[in-house]
Amino acid sequence: MQIHLAIYHPQHAGILSAALTLKADQIILLHRHEDNIAGIKSAIQSRGISCECIEVVFDTQLAREQFAGLIEKYQSEKLIFNASSGYKKLILLGFEQFSNFGYPVFTVDKFTDELHWLNTKSTDKDIHLTHELKIQEYLKSFNTQVLDQGQKTPEPASSRNLTQWIIEHIGIYDSAMASLNYMAMMANQQHSYELTKKELDKNHLHEVLQQFQDANMLTLRGRKLKFNDETTRFYCNGGWLENHVFSIIYGMRSKRSHISDVAKGMLIVRNQGKVKNELDVVAMSHNRLHIIECKTRRFSKSKDEKAAASAAIYRLDTIKSLTGGLSGRAMLISYQPLNKYVLSRAKDLGIYCCSHQQLKQLERHLYNFFDNQ
Repeated sequence: MQIHLAIYHPQHAGILSAALTLKADQIILLHRHEDNIAGIKSAIQSRGISCECIEVVFDTQLAREQFAGLIEKYQSEKLIFNASSGYKKLILLGFEQFSNFGYPVFTVDKFTDELHWLNTKSTDKDIHLTHELKIQEYLKSFNTQVLDQGQKTPEPASSRNLTQWIIEHIGIYDSAMASLNYMAMMANQQHSYELTKKELDKNHLHEVLQQFQDANMLTLRGRKLKFNDETTRFYCNGGWLENHVFSIIYGMRSKRSHISDVAKGMLIVRNQGKVKNELDVVAMSHNRLHIIECKTRRFSKSKDEKAAASAAIYRLDTIKSLTGGLSGRAMLISYQPLNKYVLSRAKDLGIYCCSHQQLKQLERHLYNFFDNQ
């Protein structure tokens, strides 16, 4: 029986993905008393792998003895130490004991998705991990619950042509699209909105509304604007960008086997808490969580909008860290231009950005995002 010994860390991945690749039968999970291991234990067991959880000792000599005791207990099995996760001292002590007793040790490189054997007593070659992880089980391993799995089918053909028209005319109808976005957001419960005289006089707004009316998204009678239903209202309120991003990634899977799962509009909550978060687009690639935020509002140089831009960046960074650990990745896609202030903040936090005219080459940017680890 193949048994993996691993040390749980609330921000590290690599335990479940390695177990799936090497086809482990059991995982012995060492953890601190205060760690919430319910999520990762459930994710491991859902894959048919048994999981034994043992509270770890941090005292150096006692930890050394704990490792030695486990090695002795499971000496008749194929015991392997997964050094991908945990705390430095414990990882080093585990490596020491497993090497002393002649048992193999490996680590998973979160950037290359490679599994490397670390001690010379193992004759196995380094291997590339399989890409089997799904979004929901990855989130579960970081104690994040999925309340709504969102959409997993691509954008319908009825709106695809309109989305393409919007992309092709970036830079021409930006102000009118921002107005439509606002109208969809402010519409009443009957999905209706009454345009002001000032809005009626806006450049290009009638052209944009006509395009959306021709696509059966809304109807305009004088100053009365009505969205057909909640779905079309969502589309007009910036949902078209989420649909577009999701559809491109959905199609990319045939050329990128490492993209193992993708969803749109997934609703999550951390640690069975009350604060819910919606993920615009989320994907598993190279066994790492990739979160994409889609924005159609304008981020200008005004004080309020600078604050809103910063909030969007920091929210994305926070969700990335909480739900994807240290290996999580994030991308901000904006229909409107992003100013230097926003781009600087995003760069500091390692968030990939694609905005405005770059959307015409969005597929290329998405390949860069997923391929360059």
